[in-house]
Amino acid sequence: MYTPEQELARSILSALLACGVEEFCLACGSRNAPLIYPLVQSRHVKSYHWPEERSAAFFALGRIKETKKPVAVVTTSGTAAGELLPAAMEAHYTGLPLILVTADRPKRFRGSGPPQFAEQSCLFSPYVAASYDLEAGEPLSLELETGRGPIHLNVCFEEPQESLCRETTL
Repeated sequence: MYTPEQELARSILSALLACGVEEFCLACGSRNAPLIYPLVQSRHVKSYHWPEERSAAFFALGRIKETKKPVAVVTTSGTAAGELLPAAMEAHYTGLPLILVTADRPKRFRGSGPPQFAEQSCLFSPYVAASYDLEAGEPLSLELETGRGPIHLNVCFEEPQESLCRETTL
């Protein structure tokens, strides 16, 4: 039995696989752990690990040019998400299918000023073809068309518990 957050992560990753994403550039943190654990355990995807988000995103652009397939970058929250903006702009102007997956704090924290909080919903507008703000317990409706440029998935998670993250598989 999966928690609502594990189920959200599984649904998002399944949607990405269904739209042709086979490679993921991972900039790991505690907030994006529900997405990271199933990816590193999967035999169906190739994952690259990066200590820094900006270079991960530009590496992903290079992989898109090489493979002609969409590539996802998965980051943690806050300023880490902001580091993806230059690559999002590049992908927008070149029409590359870069998928930006940013972990975020729960929506209830917005406007409350908690430590390390950054407004991430629609962070990359107007440089993305679509932007989704997702949270466990809400209806999930992802229609990922990767032929129109970059897409942003902002995924709101509670502070993850390590044992719950590890149990999520693809």
